[in-house]
Amino acid sequence: MGKPLRRRLKPEARKLEIVEAAERLLQAGGGARVRVEDVVREAGVAKGTFFLYFPTLDDLLETIRTRIVSEFDMANPLPTEVEGPVDWPMLVESQALAFIEFTLSRRGVGEAVFHSDFAERRPLADHAIHRLTAVIRAGQEAEAFGPVDAEPTARLLYAAIHEAADAVAAGVDRIAMQGALQSLLRRTLAH
Repeated sequence: MGKPLRRRLKPEARKLEIVEAAERLLQAGGGARVRVEDVVREAGVAKGTFFLYFPTLDDLLETIRTRIVSEFDMANPLPTEVEGPVDWPMLVESQALAFIEFTLSRRGVGEAVFHSDFAERRPLADHAIHRLTAVIRAGQEAEAFGPVDAEPTARLLYAAIHEAADAVAAGVDRIAMQGALQSLLRRTLAH
């Protein structure tokens, strides 16, 4: 009796299999302890197959991080005034709450790709800051927000949003934290 036959997959499908296996391990709390050996075992591929797609574990983690950021952006698209009037204060609040929810749902993966040695070796460009800055500027153009300096304000608000997610993950009352965050956002951006 020989080895079971491995099904043939197109390269993108095989790569996705490896990515999803790594995400499962990270989400289960493997974090920094996840090794290439663990990923190939979970994916059911040879180590050589892993290295065909990802020269290093960091390359895999970068792929996962890019995937997570895209997943959030697709799930929480930013509207435009072309689609109709935008309630800019509500948009900032809903995006902040969506970030908290998303962060909590992807906790293990997020720790590995945003708060680890990997994240220090390969820092992420300030995607969330740029996104929030763009929303603040658009809200200012629509005269929904006051005259704040958009980029530094976005940095500080992002820090507060991120801390709220961390606090809820640590067991702080979610409703109280979200209420305080919404109040902070409204007061900071008030016209």
